[in-house]
Amino acid sequence: MMKNGIDVTEIRRFAEMKNLEAFLKRAFTKEEQAYFATKKTPYESIAGHFAAKEAFSKYMGSGMRGFGLRDIEVLHDGMGKPYLKFLGSRAFVDVSISHSDTVAVAVVCGEENPMGGVYAEHIKEYQALLPKRHREMQKGDCGRLFILAGSKGMTGAAALCAEAAMRSGSGLVTVGTPASEQPVLAMKLTEAMTMALPDRNGCVCEEALDFVMEQAEKSDVCIIGPGLGKTADIRKLIEGILKQKKPLLIDADGLNALAGYMEIIASADNEIVLTPHLGEMSRLCGRSIQEIQENREAVAAEFAKKWGVTLLLKGADTVIASSRGEVHLNPSGNNGMASGGMGDVLSGVIGALMGQGLSGYHAAVLGAFLHGIAGDLAAGELGRFGMIAGDVVRYLPKAFLALERP
Repeated sequence: MMKNGIDVTEIRRFAEMKNLEAFLKRAFTKEEQAYFATKKTPYESIAGHFAAKEAFSKYMGSGMRGFGLRDIEVLHDGMGKPYLKFLGSRAFVDVSISHSDTVAVAVVCGEENPMGGVYAEHIKEYQALLPKRHREMQKGDCGRLFILAGSKGMTGAAALCAEAAMRSGSGLVTVGTPASEQPVLAMKLTEAMTMALPDRNGCVCEEALDFVMEQAEKSDVCIIGPGLGKTADIRKLIEGILKQKKPLLIDADGLNALAGYMEIIASADNEIVLTPHLGEMSRLCGRSIQEIQENREAVAAEFAKKWGVTLLLKGADTVIASSRGEVHLNPSGNNGMASGGMGDVLSGVIGALMGQGLSGYHAAVLGAFLHGIAGDLAAGELGRFGMIAGDVVRYLPKAFLALERP
């Protein structure tokens, strides 16, 4: 659907502005300011750029909420034609700027923007969930996350999860992985720490239990599952982490290990988040994929309440259900995210938010939204056919920025 935004700005407000220099620094990027400096009388250009920013905010449907003036950048191509960048990426809109002796007029037109329309209605809601940061914070204050992940041929899942966690604010991330695969994972990760664990045939085995429990005890939150492989030993490792009473997110092969053994978490005191796709959910609850898909909200709510967990059921309109009966439908994301590794990224985002103090339910709600917005930003820049999970990781900072700016 086509949308547009129009703004008219008086030129004299800038010509007469006493604190113009301070305003320029607050409202325009360095490149925009350099453009103004090339003009003998810059006021028409300043008014035109400002009108374009306002027009874009109207096109977005949000006004100047959830982001700031400097997040919208008005630039010019080699022919002098103006174009817009939003949060550092080219905005797929057309912009026209013109002026008379007294006013500047800007018109922005394009398809509905991924951060506009229905998403704009939720910006304040999700912004309120963002972890709070204070000036004196250190890395230890931002969450110590332990990720038990990876196996032979599946170190990518562990790496994506860790990278997503670091891009989502985690202070310290440690990845426990099979000793045989640890050198491979260490080459993939720079900022995260890796921990070599006893393994068998390229998979972490039960002999790693004491090491896992020790690391879980040191951590604020644990994630288990991405790329771990399908072995019976994983159930023992889940039981060990549960004994440490730490918040726990279970995904992928961790969920496969729980299928038929849900009693493992039935009496646990831990805050637990499960993040299944339809196939994993079918194995967990014993219902067909078709039945689950036709009753996504009801099935998720019933399961979460029965087992005392937060359940995130992946797919279009991802459902997040709490053990208290809360149900949330995530509005963000696109079908370009139907690609391997996206779930590993989502687990890292949610785990990082839990480590920064959010409840499992709130972390799942905010994490799913940010994960989807990062996917929408990636799709807007790269297209839906060529984007991969690593692209979503790279766009996570911009997704956070869209909420962080007042």
